[in-house]
Amino acid sequence: MYVAPIRDENERGISTQDYASAMSEWTEFSDTTKSVYGVDMSVLGECYEREQKEYFLLSSRWAELPSSSVLATPATVKTLDMCTCTLEDSKGIVAGDELSTFDFDVSEKQVGVGNISGFAGWFDADFKSRTDEGGALAPKLSNPAYLTTGPEAGYTHWGQQVFHCVSSIPVIQGETTRLQGGVEMTRSKDNARLYNCRIRYTSSRRKSEEGKDGKLLMQGEPVEYVYQIP
Repeated sequence: MYVAPIRDENERGISTQDYASAMSEWTEFSDTTKSVYGVDMSVLGECYEREQKEYFLLSSRWAELPSSSVLATPATVKTLDMCTCTLEDSKGIVAGDELSTFDFDVSEKQVGVGNISGFAGWFDADFKSRTDEGGALAPKLSNPAYLTTGPEAGYTHWGQQVFHCVSSIPVIQGETTRLQGGVEMTRSKDNARLYNCRIRYTSSRRKSEEGKDGKLLMQGEPVEYVYQIP
């Protein structure tokens, strides 16, 4: 399983506008209800806002991304050997797992001025001979196959899952934006077939000629989002 930063501002903007429209409609509805019927709906406002935010801003989206939308080399965040993995291994990605962190450099010289819209995830699968001890005597596959669902593969049934940031992250001329963080993926308590994905990161910017740990122009505060994967 892979994750990478992406540029997808059109779709991110649509989600943001849909959220703003939903909140505007609620304001109009609650104002009208109070002025016409004398019923104060404000007690429901916080719950309604949370529900709309979870749906429009904090739910992943299926996408068919062009390869040009990927802004850095993808990070591997989970590997599974179907011949040897346990049920516990398959439950998701736990904070502290060896592969659960990422460290991306997004350089303006490589991707141009613009914004980092969020992250995308996808998977690869190898269909090859067994590699575990118990499979030593198993038949060998003479024609192993490889499946990728990444943006470079074009259209697939699975596509990619996109996790838009609530606020985009700028990529500025002559600078490199660094994203350091991690991913957790756990089964939903309401439905064992669905997952929640927690993404934590900090962003920083430096001049492009500076090394990875060179002098910083900006260091952002830690950011954390929990997304529902429908």
